[in-house]
This record gives sequence, C-alpha cells and structure tokens, in this order.
Amino acid sequence: MSVPVAGGAARRRALLRLAASAPLLLLWAVPGDAWPGGMGAAVDLFWAVLPGLAYAGMALGFARSLLPGHEPVIARYNRFDETKDPAECAGHARRLTLFWAVALALAAAADLLAVARGVDLGWGPDAVLLALFLGEHALRSLLFPAGGIAWPSQTLRAIMRAERARHG
Repeated sequence: MSVPVAGGAARRRALLRLAASAPLLLLWAVPGDAWPGGMGAAVDLFWAVLPGLAYAGMALGFARSLLPGHEPVIARYNRFDETKDPAECAGHARRLTLFWAVALALAAAADLLAVARGVDLGWGPDAVLLALFLGEHALRSLLFPAGGIAWPSQTLRAIMRAERARHG
C-alpha cells in the first residue's frame, strides 16, 4: 500500500493542466494563412491583443490585492524573501503594488491602443517594464540598505516560493 505524498494531488492537477495547455502554446507557430476558413485574420488579431490583455490581467491582479482585507502582492512576495523584513517594508510594498498596477495598466492601454491603430510596438512595452523592474531594485537597495543590494534574482526566487506556497 502506497502512502500519498503531501501535495501529490495538487502536483498531479498542475501537471495535468500543463499537459492540457501545452498544445495551445504551439499555436503561435501556425502561420495566419494556414488557418482554415479565413480564420487567419482573427488568429493574428488574437496574437496581437494577447500581450495587452496579459498586461491588463496582471494590472487587475495587483490592483485587486490592494482592496481592504487583501494582502498587497508585493507584501506577499516580501514574506518569502529572506533579505526583507515584511514589517519594515509594509508601506513600501503597498505603494509598489499600486505602482505596478498603474504601470501594467498603462502598458495594457498603450499596447491595445497600438493594435487598434495598426501599430506594432514590438518589444517596447516589455523593455519599459523591464527597466522599471530593474530600477525598482536600485531604489529598494537605497531605501532599505540593511537588506543589502536588492537583486532581481532574489525577487524572482521570492515570487516562485510565494506562488508555490499559494498553489501547491
């Protein structure tokens, strides 16, 4: 008789979701003119608006976490960062969560407006968000010197730990 491993069911569900969605990840490789029945234009439009919709979804997630009774996203990530004192960073975490909600909403609006006008922004919004992410770390290093230099790799590890704890 086998003993179930803690989190085994959650891990199986996650793997099943990944396996079910994997074919969808390959759809981007299908050229627009290869789709049947003239669906190519609709598929191309879908791929064009997808980044803007992703930015909007992330902005909504950050903004929702600022509602009363919720923990700001950045505060949750700070709890999983061994270099941070969550109590010391609480106010900064709330402001930073608001900053990212606004930045992502602006990126979504710019991206979707560009699609509506037929303009391709390319990697522009991604480059701006990356610059903001890196700049955030430089600022954090100055604001909280006791934690040492704030490295993006520390933040990414804290995000991964927080999401693993949240989703299993």
